[in-house]
Amino acid sequence: MRVKVSALGVVALICLGGGRADAGPAEDRAAADALFQEGRELLKGGRAAEACPKLAASQKLDPRPGRLLALGDCYETNGETASAWATFREAESTARAAKDERRMEEAARRAGGLEPKLAKLVVEVAPEARVAGLEVRRNGKPVEEAVWGAAVPVDPGEQRIEVTAPGKKGWAEKVVVEGKAGVTTVKVPALGDEVTVRQGVARREEGAGKSGVAIGVGAALGAVGIGTGIALLVAASGADSDAEALDSSMPDAACDPAHPENAANKGKCATLLSTLQRKDTFANVGTAALVVGGVLAVGTVVYALLPVKTRATTGFTVLPTVNPTFAGLAATGRF
Repeated sequence: MRVKVSALGVVALICLGGGRADAGPAEDRAAADALFQEGRELLKGGRAAEACPKLAASQKLDPRPGRLLALGDCYETNGETASAWATFREAESTARAAKDERRMEEAARRAGGLEPKLAKLVVEVAPEARVAGLEVRRNGKPVEEAVWGAAVPVDPGEQRIEVTAPGKKGWAEKVVVEGKAGVTTVKVPALGDEVTVRQGVARREEGAGKSGVAIGVGAALGAVGIGTGIALLVAASGADSDAEALDSSMPDAACDPAHPENAANKGKCATLLSTLQRKDTFANVGTAALVVGGVLAVGTVVYALLPVKTRATTGFTVLPTVNPTFAGLAATGRF
């Protein structure tokens, strides 16, 4: 019942007191009054969590000691003891400036009643942790250096402490402050150095330029080239065996036009010639495909492993070369 009586007392004081002489524009006052009424109705309905933002917005639009008293009462009802205590103290100061003794006494009474119940938080920063640029935050808001080590009233609930500094690893800790009088301490240790990896002159520049698609295509083409080359060389070997068998079935030099049995073996000679030509074609193309496939495979591996860009001033390029009389590699470069 104490809270309800307090709330009625706050409402009575608001009704008794007059407006401020330096009240804002009429539209702001109207909006503030509407928000204030909404907040009071929500608070009466037991919805303090929704009521407090309404009352805070009302106070911001049209600051008055009475609105602060109502806001402090809302915070206290919602279990936000530190916010309530600070708001009652502000109401006391504001009422004193306005020479509103009745509200000043009520605010002082409410703040005094809360003070013994306050939960407090101490953020201790170790001397070795106090490096240049150190920043401490509580629930996302900066904690000034002057406050480090001081027991500061906080609302009950989870408190997240985050610490950062240039060139240092960040540190964070969560603590739960209970809703009763007491002091919770968070000790901030010295931050560890942030690890920076530096590569040599021939480093990968920003790790850029490596294309997974290019590597995949290169590997696939290399595999196809090698497979095709092996298949053609096997076919060439088969054609060579066929030619040897055909040649063995005829007298020596029977394909020579001057040979007495040339006419009888003319068909076999034509087949032998075709088989030998097929063998040579398979062998040449198979060798070229094998070379190209091997170069693509090796090149893909080199491309994947070596840096995209280096500061080297020398280099060379290897390219496959195929013509009717030669299949191999050609190297060009600058040394």
